[in-house]
Amino acid sequence: MQGKVVVITGATSGIGQVAAERLAGMGARMVLVARDKGRGEAALARLRARAPGAAHSIHYADLSRLAEMKRVAAEIAAAEPRIDALINNAGALFSSRHVTEDRL
Repeated sequence: MQGKVVVITGATSGIGQVAAERLAGMGARMVLVARDKGRGEAALARLRARAPGAAHSIHYADLSRLAEMKRVAAEIAAAEPRIDALINNAGALFSSRHVTEDRL
């Protein structure tokens, strides 16, 4: 993974956090997508401690909103000349039906 650019959603906790930290430890430069700024900054700090010198970055978006998905995708595309891997890890589990603002 040395020198590869990996975009990952849901990297502030759980499987996404572990995956991001492991990939960074293998030499990947991580581009995180997070919803919560506090958790995002903590995740970025962990990555920087794990792989100092790599220019890890973070973008913020609420991925339950289609407009936010499009905005953050355009933001990342503008910032990154290439992406080697995309890990779509963000998700939620609801005990009842949940309708988003976009009616999805």
